[in-house]
Amino acid sequence: MLNDEEILLKTANLLENLDISTKKPEKVLREVTEDEMRVLEDVLEDLDPADLPLNDLFSGKMRVVIPFPTTDPSTELGKFAKFFETQEYDVDWEKGMVSATREVTRVEDFVASLTGGPEKKKIKKFQMKIGKLFAKMADLSRKKKEIVKNDPEFQKNEDYKRISKQILLYVPNPGVAGPAGYDLADLATKYGEYWKDNAGYIKKNINELDSDKFSIIITRHPVDVLRMSDFDDITSCHTPPSRAEAYQSYYKCAVAEAQGHGAVAYVVKTEDLLSATNTGNIDSAEQEIQEGEVFRDDKRPDTGDIEPVSRTRIRHVRYYEGDEPPKRWDDGQDLGMPEKKVYGADIPGLIDTVVDWARLNQKEVIQNMPSSNDDNEDVDLNKFMIFGGSYEDTADAEGRKKLLSILTQIEPEAMSGHMKQNKETEANLDANLIGDIKRVVEGECEDITNYWMERYAQTFIDYEVGEDGADSVYIKPTAQFVARWPIDEWIRLPSNAEEVVWNSVDELNERNGYGDIFVPSKHDTPTIRKIREEIHLSIPINFEHPEIYGGSYMAMSSELNDAGQNIDTKIDDNRAGWEEILTQYFKREGQMEGGAYIKLAKEIEDGELTSYEWDLETDGEYEDSYESTARYSHYYDPEDLGLDIRVLFEILDSRDFKIELRKQLLEEPRKTENTEYYLQMNATTVEHAGEAKYTAIFLINADEPDIMTGLFQELVEGEMDDEDNLKVVFNRVLAQFINARQPSHMQTNESVVKSWKGFLNS
Repeated sequence: MLNDEEILLKTANLLENLDISTKKPEKVLREVTEDEMRVLEDVLEDLDPADLPLNDLFSGKMRVVIPFPTTDPSTELGKFAKFFETQEYDVDWEKGMVSATREVTRVEDFVASLTGGPEKKKIKKFQMKIGKLFAKMADLSRKKKEIVKNDPEFQKNEDYKRISKQILLYVPNPGVAGPAGYDLADLATKYGEYWKDNAGYIKKNINELDSDKFSIIITRHPVDVLRMSDFDDITSCHTPPSRAEAYQSYYKCAVAEAQGHGAVAYVVKTEDLLSATNTGNIDSAEQEIQEGEVFRDDKRPDTGDIEPVSRTRIRHVRYYEGDEPPKRWDDGQDLGMPEKKVYGADIPGLIDTVVDWARLNQKEVIQNMPSSNDDNEDVDLNKFMIFGGSYEDTADAEGRKKLLSILTQIEPEAMSGHMKQNKETEANLDANLIGDIKRVVEGECEDITNYWMERYAQTFIDYEVGEDGADSVYIKPTAQFVARWPIDEWIRLPSNAEEVVWNSVDELNERNGYGDIFVPSKHDTPTIRKIREEIHLSIPINFEHPEIYGGSYMAMSSELNDAGQNIDTKIDDNRAGWEEILTQYFKREGQMEGGAYIKLAKEIEDGELTSYEWDLETDGEYEDSYESTARYSHYYDPEDLGLDIRVLFEILDSRDFKIELRKQLLEEPRKTENTEYYLQMNATTVEHAGEAKYTAIFLINADEPDIMTGLFQELVEGEMDDEDNLKVVFNRVLAQFINARQPSHMQTNESVVKSWKGFLNS
């Protein structure tokens, strides 16, 4: 069993090396020995494609090559990426973050513009996790629909107006956000689920992908099927005995498939395919790979040169007419049914591409599927049989029904009966050709953990198998979630001996909605490390929690697989949420930049930060708050000043006036805080009862350094939180600008501006 240091190193390497397109493994293809090849002697002798099942699907070919346009706008990944482009987001794929800058016009400013005043636009910036963005969009859309449903005059409803405005912030160009007639809640939910399922791959690979980077070789050649997991990057339970610690019992399944009952879709690099076949396009390449082997095998000579990066199975199904069992199993109609499990690099869109190919090339077969009644109102699964290996990635009758539904686009509710499994081929194999079944439990556990490790984005799972002293074994599972941040987001890196690290897991457990789903600090503590240019926090997962497993020890490997599934959905898929909680915690504890802002936003929201003169607002509950503002309005009477109100407005609306006012308002706070920083300041000028109402609006957001938060707080609570002091500054700045527009012999030495071009000639 690995210790903490080994787990950290292995996890760091895993996270770094998920990009199969940029780092070639030392040895991608493992060999099948000559002895193991003996299981196919009868099949390979006088091999004729017409003698193999699924001949119509393959149009009589042994192998078919189809394009795999991963980033084309027609693909799911292409549509997903296009959404951010059309909605004007900047995307940091590696961090899984989006950011945007929007122009927002307040209602009062818009009304003022209709009466001849200048239209004021507020610049709003925000950033958030991709998963959180889609969750927010879906939630707002559902709330909006609920108002429309329950309020006949919803257009007058203030909540409806507010929510509509919020939605436009996230979806500024709704006309091109999705397909015609799309539902925003459904679209956001779909994209949110897509991101959960594919974030690990997308983060590492999207910048390296192009539409013709990969192709798919769909093959029913017995050797290709036998070797369906004979690759370093595509390990599964079908691995041959020559592989170290392979789970050999399921190797029988691969042999049964290779006896003529299965097909496999392999993803390969198009460049490798064209090079190996000395062709210029995949159609020509397809013609060159109909005979012999195409995949490299280092242990046997005269094999191919191509190394696949991932694969999925195509199951061999037959259906039969009539109510009686068929006299011969091969009398039925062949149907190729793709699996939905991917081994190797889980490239988004692989399953959809293979299913689309299978559906397109089996239209008539699908249309003629048997029904249990004369009206053809259903599909009678009792007349279907699945052949080949007994191991199923999508298992049992319900799993087969689901796969058939995906292929045919017929709802499961429109299917009756149960598709049976024929295991005769596997059962009749010569055991001497299969090899000893050794270390079964270890092999099962290795297969399971390899599968989940390939699927997880930021989680590590491991196991230890031990003897229980009663001729049996036990399994001791371990797992850790690894939270990750760029190093520049941290003020300091605490040591693992500090309570701020220990208590982070307790913070997670208090706020996660599950309780102690992570091991509490009193039993085990998180480990924090600098890994290259990132900070990693490894947190042990609590297998005793009922949402994970419910105990510390297991008797069967299937229990480990079930726990792996729970970890995937409860832990790894929620990684953005865990990191958000931890980020807020470490900021609040002063370890990460932005902690001072969180405290400020909380104090504003809770009414703990009081200011006599400044109106304080934050844009959400403190944990979700991105920006806070402080407003103060000063009134200028043009009659007292001896100015035409239009001239007064020109002065107050000038950029120079705003800059000078900001400088003087912040002069004392900057001295107190000993900083060179300036806060952002916006301003509005409106006519009010014959006077000019000038509102200064200072802004602070979560992205700014903590010293800026201190400056903001000093502004609203210090010397500038005094009406007399504020009046002095506002009146002094205006006096300086009025003085600057006088003839030179009338100007006083108090002028801070040497000239003011807009008024010199007025």
